[in-house]
Amino acid sequence: MTTDHLAAFRSLAADLRSAFAQWRPGEPRDEGRFRDRALRCFRLQYRGIGAYRRYCDRRGGTPESVGDWRDVPPVPTAAFRSVPLLVGDDPGAAEVEFRTSGTSRGASERGRHPVLDSGLYRASLEPPFRHFVLPDPGGPGDGPEEHRVRILSLLPPVEEAPDSSLCWMADAVMERFGSDGSATVARGRAALARAGSDPGGALDWEAARARVEEARRASEPLVVLATTLAVAEWTEHLAAGGRRLELPSGSRLMDTGGAKGREGLGRSDVLEAVEERLGLPPRSVINEFGMTELLSQRYAPSAGPGAGWLEGPPWLRTRALDPVTLEEVPEGEVGLLCHHDLANAGSVSVVLTEDRGRVRDGRVQHLGRSAGSPPRGCSLATAELLDARDGAGE
Repeated sequence: MTTDHLAAFRSLAADLRSAFAQWRPGEPRDEGRFRDRALRCFRLQYRGIGAYRRYCDRRGGTPESVGDWRDVPPVPTAAFRSVPLLVGDDPGAAEVEFRTSGTSRGASERGRHPVLDSGLYRASLEPPFRHFVLPDPGGPGDGPEEHRVRILSLLPPVEEAPDSSLCWMADAVMERFGSDGSATVARGRAALARAGSDPGGALDWEAARARVEEARRASEPLVVLATTLAVAEWTEHLAAGGRRLELPSGSRLMDTGGAKGREGLGRSDVLEAVEERLGLPPRSVINEFGMTELLSQRYAPSAGPGAGWLEGPPWLRTRALDPVTLEEVPEGEVGLLCHHDLANAGSVSVVLTEDRGRVRDGRVQHLGRSAGSPPRGCSLATAELLDARDGAGE
């Protein structure tokens, strides 16, 4: 990384960390500041990532021609499997590299997201987690002892899955918000992708029971972090023994992902089992949506107003695009989801997915992956970026 690129990134990252920390839920979104920061990210990424610069040139999107954040050329998620995307083009400068699970396309095609500043990732995830997940969010606070709760994680510790952004997230929130009695009861990567098979010791249900009972004796709420499939396994384990393990009053469950790998398992089934076996009503279950390619997350309540609609912080914007033209579709109509995440300052901020969904009032309804081959708009953009990576036509 050149000295100029490094200085520009450090200055931008410091500004973003400050903005993230100052966010107050419910305040009006400042469109002007988002635009300015988004274009600042684009200028840095255009100049600092060779393949992305050539790709943008082919698409006619340069710092001189792009005046609105919506016009920044997006990068398809497929490109993260093949194209290095890091400001400065020096993989050795990354503090951590997150990788996708590879479950749908095989381990050899796992996407890679190098992260220049893991502190920026933490700064992005902590305020929304506090607001959307913690039982009593309160004010933001700076003191290390504020907003501490007992956390039970069904995700392995980060040292056992160092390239998992989800495990990094769990460790970060446990460190920042976890009180005495917080613990993880999962071991190894197998705990990340439960598919209804034998857990093989990956999830310690006896330890989970002990932690729940400790929290009940202390009359303290518990925040459980888990994949949706791990939650299903937990409730099935309890049902098999005819047992019920009621979580303390005020507890929350944050589940992430869907029911991939478990045909016939619906979200309503999971919520019903959670209420029956863990004593948590649907309103206390929060579904988290994150991607390896993004450093910010969205959250959706499972019941009540806004149920099923994902909401995130103001530095994460999402649009629904036409799958062929990549033009934005009218509000509320179905399109490909395209995310603009300022926390991705060190890589690429605009990520085009193959996921279908609706966007309404800034909230997102996720409708799943597009069936069959990648949409035409994604395929063309991926091909152009691969050409740009190889310097084709230069």
